[in-house]
Amino acid sequence: MQNNSQWKNLFYWVYLFLVLLPCLEIALLLLGYRPYQQVGFKIESTPNNCLIAHPSLGFALHPGTFRVTINQGLTYRATHGADSLRITTYEQQEEALPAIWFLGCSYTYGMGVDDSLTFPFLVQKNLPQFTTKNFGVPGYGTVQGYLQLKQQLASYPPPAWVIVNYADFHDDRNALTPSYRRDLFMGYQRSGAEVGTLMKTAAIPYVERTMDAYHIRLCAWDSIYQHWPYRETFASINFLQDLSDQKQSRKMDKMAATLFVFQQLKALCDQHQIRLLVTGITPSSVTKIMLAKLNTLGLETLDMAVDLNQATYRNAPYDDHPNAKANAVFAKRITDFIIRE
Repeated sequence: MQNNSQWKNLFYWVYLFLVLLPCLEIALLLLGYRPYQQVGFKIESTPNNCLIAHPSLGFALHPGTFRVTINQGLTYRATHGADSLRITTYEQQEEALPAIWFLGCSYTYGMGVDDSLTFPFLVQKNLPQFTTKNFGVPGYGTVQGYLQLKQQLASYPPPAWVIVNYADFHDDRNALTPSYRRDLFMGYQRSGAEVGTLMKTAAIPYVERTMDAYHIRLCAWDSIYQHWPYRETFASINFLQDLSDQKQSRKMDKMAATLFVFQQLKALCDQHQIRLLVTGITPSSVTKIMLAKLNTLGLETLDMAVDLNQATYRNAPYDDHPNAKANAVFAKRITDFIIRE
């Protein structure tokens, strides 16, 4: 009986691999599915490594001046100060003035535009009665902004304003969903073979729910993401891993994770008597829903989005980040909001 059972198990696996999987592969190919292919996106900087590993934020800006080229067609100049922040002025800042701190991702950082065309730089120019700091870093979510603020307030006087720029895709970053893990891992892998060494000390913060409470955790770079074997060879493997990733994502309440971070931000700003403003920087229904939820929690919000579906507001055709025209709109809307207050 035991031998019969073993033969049945062997026959099952042989049938699975030699019949069902090839049939699945053919069916998926006919339906248009393909093996995994990373969307082409190339960033080069001179000197190298404009981003560096960080033990609690994942990555940070490398101090220096960089000539950055996106997809071999869009080149811009980015200056990172000794404090690892992108500059917001070419002048010496007056430390005694009230400050505005901007928290956010590549949109806040100003990816694709020169230093003087980023909206934090333009707000500084519009409001010389303040000093501004741009804490934006490509790839950040709201959770990194909260941790940055917490770290800064432990060493420096509080600013008058903290402006957190929210985009709908931050929800994936805050929850560290499988799709964001994949994009983050593959994005860095494309930048060079030495990434594994350079990012060895990095850990990515994210929000995790345990029982009925939310906590901020760290995920070591080595544990971010792994492709299943042969995913880039077979459509069936790619399809099955996509299904697995989607199943994991459905278990995550991404918006709740983001709301948790904003509640922490509000509590921290209230503690230090800081005016907190959350801007919606992407024109989507998710962004509008988030701003409405934040309003009910007592946070001030400003919808400053432009229609990024229009090429006139993007770094088209090489990149989809907001261009100089969009940054000018963001700066005007923020400036007008602060002046009205």
